[in-house]
Amino acid sequence: MRPLRLVMSAFGPYAAVQELDFTELGDRSFFLIHGPTGAGKTTILDAMCFALYGDTSGARREGKQMRSDHADWNTVTYVTFDFAVGPEVYRVQRHPEQERPKKHGVGTTTMRADATLWKITGRAANDAREGTMLAGGWIKVRAAVENLLGFKSSQFRQVVMLPQGEFRKLLVADSKERQVILETLFHIELYRLVEELLKESAGELKKKLENLQEQKKWLLQQAGTEGPDELNRRLQSHMLELEAMAEKVACSRAAVKKAQEQLAAGQKARDLLDEQNHALAAVAELEQRIQSVEAARQELSGARQAAGLVDAENTLWTRRSESVAAEKNLAARHAELKEARLAREKAIQNWTLEKDREPEREAAVREVNRLAELAGKVDSLTRARSDVMVAYKQAKVLESTYTGAKAFLTAQLSAIEEKTKLRDNAVKQAGQAYALEATCKEMEQLYNKREKLKALRQQLGTIRKNLALAEQTCRQAENNYVRAKEELSVSQKAWHSGQAAILAGGLIAGTPCPVCGSLEHPSPARSTKHVPTEEEVKARQQQLNNLEGYRDQVKNKANLLVTEQAALESRVLDLENELGKWAVAEPAALETAAVEAKQMWNRALQAEATAAALARELETLRAGEKTARGKLETLEKELRDAGAALKSAQTVVRERESDIPGELRDLHALNKARQAAISRRERLSAGLEQARKAAEAASQELVKADTAVTEAQNTWQMTKTRAAEAANLFNARLKTAGFANATEYAQAKRTPEQMQRLEKLIQEFDANLGAARERRDRAFQRAAGLAEPDLEKMAVILKAAEQNRDDALQQETQLRSLIKQEHNWLKTIAGVYNEIDGLEKQYSLWGHLSEVANGKNKYGLTFQRFVLGALLDDVTVAATQRLKLMSRGRYHLQRTLERARSNAAGGLELEVFDTYTGVARGVATLSGGETFLASLSLALGLADVVQSYAGGLHLDTIFVDEGFGTLDPESLDLAMRALMDLQKGGRLVGIISHVPELKEIIDARLEIQSTKKGSSACFKLP
Repeated sequence: MRPLRLVMSAFGPYAAVQELDFTELGDRSFFLIHGPTGAGKTTILDAMCFALYGDTSGARREGKQMRSDHADWNTVTYVTFDFAVGPEVYRVQRHPEQERPKKHGVGTTTMRADATLWKITGRAANDAREGTMLAGGWIKVRAAVENLLGFKSSQFRQVVMLPQGEFRKLLVADSKERQVILETLFHIELYRLVEELLKESAGELKKKLENLQEQKKWLLQQAGTEGPDELNRRLQSHMLELEAMAEKVACSRAAVKKAQEQLAAGQKARDLLDEQNHALAAVAELEQRIQSVEAARQELSGARQAAGLVDAENTLWTRRSESVAAEKNLAARHAELKEARLAREKAIQNWTLEKDREPEREAAVREVNRLAELAGKVDSLTRARSDVMVAYKQAKVLESTYTGAKAFLTAQLSAIEEKTKLRDNAVKQAGQAYALEATCKEMEQLYNKREKLKALRQQLGTIRKNLALAEQTCRQAENNYVRAKEELSVSQKAWHSGQAAILAGGLIAGTPCPVCGSLEHPSPARSTKHVPTEEEVKARQQQLNNLEGYRDQVKNKANLLVTEQAALESRVLDLENELGKWAVAEPAALETAAVEAKQMWNRALQAEATAAALARELETLRAGEKTARGKLETLEKELRDAGAALKSAQTVVRERESDIPGELRDLHALNKARQAAISRRERLSAGLEQARKAAEAASQELVKADTAVTEAQNTWQMTKTRAAEAANLFNARLKTAGFANATEYAQAKRTPEQMQRLEKLIQEFDANLGAARERRDRAFQRAAGLAEPDLEKMAVILKAAEQNRDDALQQETQLRSLIKQEHNWLKTIAGVYNEIDGLEKQYSLWGHLSEVANGKNKYGLTFQRFVLGALLDDVTVAATQRLKLMSRGRYHLQRTLERARSNAAGGLELEVFDTYTGVARGVATLSGGETFLASLSLALGLADVVQSYAGGLHLDTIFVDEGFGTLDPESLDLAMRALMDLQKGGRLVGIISHVPELKEIIDARLEIQSTKKGSSACFKLP
């Protein structure tokens, strides 16, 4: 990687846009970055590293912390970096997260961090076009740069940029600190992971082995035995007892079967005798109902006779209904005839009245003709009135125009006076713009900082609440853990104490005790308390493990909150110090002040332009004043002429109104009167015609009503005759059916449903009586010769046999359960023994590997340290080549396996071999200048080794950011020779220092100048 162009905007001490063109160096490959302390020398390296990776060269500051305090509030912080990798040229631009002024209103908005990478091969260095975009986004650009350069940020800072103090750490650090540095550079996490995996695997094996040993102990205690052999002997004894008990169970089952058969035979005899008694009772009950059933038979016969007369009865009722309806119809027709006579008389009277109104009809015709003659006169009057309105409107328009012109002139004069005052004020206000701008920016910055302080205080309050809750949760988790641990201890003790009671629960009389072998058990052990099962004990153990993990988790969370709280408190304190008295001010007050200041500044900025605009407006207003005066004189003459024309038109209107009645002078009123007259004339004519037609229609309706009465009379006589004939026929059929009169017929009638129920009742009774008699006969035949059985005695015999069988079965089940349990114990114990043997063999191997890899050896070397030691050997070899040159062959760097303390980690200690004395000694014995030379050699050697392990990439550039003030002139000259050797290999070498002697040695310089408003930089070439 070779730098070509660097652009920094509002970055670090560089307040404005600072551009550095490295192509100005030409073929020079060795230059000095020179300037006073704090001017911004290291910031140049920070900007390159930030553009590429998003962090600074020292990795101590974030990008958003690099914004310049000197920068204008509207200037965006960003870095653009053009660089070459081989023949290809790239450009990367990155800006951090930062607060920006809102485009509208007061306050700020957050501009999110972003980055972009382009390929610009073939473009000039000052070409603003970006070229082909390769990646966009903060993280994606970092990944693309790492892939492009072959380095991560940490490697880049040790290979390309050697920041202040960083490479000195590697020389003077102890073994443990040196390990951390080398781990960061060489990324050997894989070897540490191997250590951890070995340790974890060995730990898991050990834990499993311990768990199995504990499981074996519990199993033997639960089985109540010393070992598998004793348990096997007990199992064989129980199996023999089971065979004897099986024979006893078979005999008891046979006795139960015999008793069951005897009881079944007795129960059968009892059932047959009961059936005989029940059959006799059923027959007796049915024979008592014979008389009532016979009455139902007679009722059904009469109902069937009555059912044959239903058609004649229905015909009679139909004829009688027709006669009644005909009589009602005759009465209705007589009423209609009466109404028709009255309607005809009323219509004749109305017709006579209408004929008598002939004089009214003639007067209406005369009124229509008179109104038609007035139409022409009203039309002439309307035209005259229209002329008056036209003249009146013209006069009003001229009067309004005159009034408007007069008001316009007055407004012009007022506007001229007002604009003159405004112009004078604007000129005065324009002179305050510079002072108001400074006040506005100061108030905006104070407001933004106060808002940030408010947000941080709220965030701090939230974290404090969360921390209080987390601490309470920690205390609760600790209490739960302690309580669960105590409960587990109690459960384990109760489980061990209760094993005797569990074994005693399985003892059987006459069966040897599995512990002592006795056949008698006079006082078996009993437990008065609840004995937990093995699963309950394991569950409590698992619960304890879960609570322990949860306790550690909440403690870690609380520690993180403590750290976050401390960081926020520090930021709050810094802001309060910056704000001073404004730290306690209300943000709303600051916002109001900032808004007012910005408004005043904007008004001042606009004042100058406003003054010029007002001057132009005054010229326009004065010209308008002159035009308005001339127009006003013309309108006065036109207004007088319009008044004379209006008076003339009003005289003509008065003359024509004298010939027309006042209520008919309006054309609309006349038309309305004419329409009313015509309507009256037509209404009178139509009334006469309607009365005539109504009289004729009433006469016709009278004739129709008279005809309808005659027809209704004939229909009534006919229906009366048919009803009498139907009555005679019904009475004749009553006598034929055997009914004396209609009342007897009505009593005999039944509905079809009633007849069906009677018929069903009779049929069911006959069927039930026959079935009951057959059942009685069968029952007597089956119970013949049977005696009353003694069922209670048979049941007692059966119960005794079943009790003997159940006792035998219970003893057999207990033996089978015990044998099954002992089988399971033997199987589980054998599996545990086998698993323990296998795990012990595995642990003997993995445990040894874990101990060796984790430093339990005579050198105290872990696997990771061993690899780091090999890498450190490569570094010391490369570093010695340069140190020999700088020290005139006196010092060699080398690694030693000796440890500072017997219990300290070893393998990464450094020492220097002094060829003058032939003795190796610690690097801490070197002088200040010698330490710098050794550190520089070690850093350059480290850069070579990291480069080789990073894929063999060729490095085009190296920057050394370290003071050379500790060197004497001769040592400084030797150090310069070593650095110049780097440029012979084609590298661009940049040294950051403020040592004056280096300005004489290195002629190409990048000079940094520092001012109160920020720094600036430029190349100084001979």
